[in-house]
Formats: sequence, structure tokens, C-alpha cells
Amino acid sequence: MLPALRIATGPAHSALDKSFGSLDLDDRGDYARFLLAHAIGLMPLFSTYREFVTQELRMPTPDFTGMLAADLGDLGLETPSIPEVSLDDDLSAPGIAYVVSGSRLGLTMIRRNGYWGRAHGQPSRYMEDDSGLEVWKSLVGWMKQKAASEQDEERASRAALTAFDVFGCAFEASAPACVQ
Repeated sequence: MLPALRIATGPAHSALDKSFGSLDLDDRGDYARFLLAHAIGLMPLFSTYREFVTQELRMPTPDFTGMLAADLGDLGLETPSIPEVSLDDDLSAPGIAYVVSGSRLGLTMIRRNGYWGRAHGQPSRYMEDDSGLEVWKSLVGWMKQKAASEQDEERASRAALTAFDVFGCAFEASAPACVQ
């Protein structure tokens, strides 16, 4: 399933990386927008992610939405309320987990370069979290052990593409909220 997801989502992943990569995380406004976009994107996907991590991977789920709400609160911003995304079936959950857990790898690289919160004595709970990397490792192991049909891979790929779309829309939606 992992190779199928990488191939199916490559262009969407690159486009989203380009969007988020356009932000200067040393700038307070861009840093706030980064966190807000992540909060907006995670909210509709999080219950599917949490259920998959808890039920399939049998791990505690990092409270990314709570971390983001606290980080945004530190910046004087509220976390918006967004409806959840409706998925076709339970077989979509690995695709959502792939995107949410995979984003933790990117955040690890980003935080190495520093960001406004850390530089100003407000380290981000979300950015500094390492528990998400453990979920990623477990997910990769699960995908390697799981016998997946072509149909399973297609469902997971559709869900992953939906998740990338949600984060793309979240990035766009975060722009007006963070203009200072």
C-alpha cells in the first residue's frame, strides 16, 4: 500500500509542500498562518485518524488538535470549527493516516531550521511533538505487513488525495485570518 500511496499522491504532496513552503516561519504572521492552516486541515480528518491509530495500530493518538489549539491560543488566535470529512468506508482510514502521520516527517525537518515561536520563547507544542513520528513508524510497518488488494490501495489513495485537498483548502482558508 505504501508505494501505491506515494505514487498516487506525489503531485498533490508536492503542490501542498510548495504552498506551505512559501511561508517564512521566522515571521510571526506566516508562522501563525502555518499553525492555523494545520488546525483547519486536521479538524475534519482527526476523528478518522484517531480511530485508525487507536484501533488498527493500537497506539495512543497524539492530540494534535489540542496542541494546535493551545499554540494558536498563545498567539491570540482561535481555532475555527470545521465539519468532519465524510469518507466512503473504513478502508479509507489508512490514506488519512498516511497524510496526517507523514506530515510529522516534514515538521521534523522544518523545526530543525527554527521558527518564530521557538525563537521568541514560545515553542510550539505541535511543532515540537515527536509522538507523531512513532505513529508514522508503526503505520509503515502496518502497511508493509498488510495484504492490500488493488481496490484497497485505490480507496486509501482516494482518501489520501482527499486529505491533501483538505489541507490545500485549509492553507487557502488560513490566508485572510492571519493577515496582520
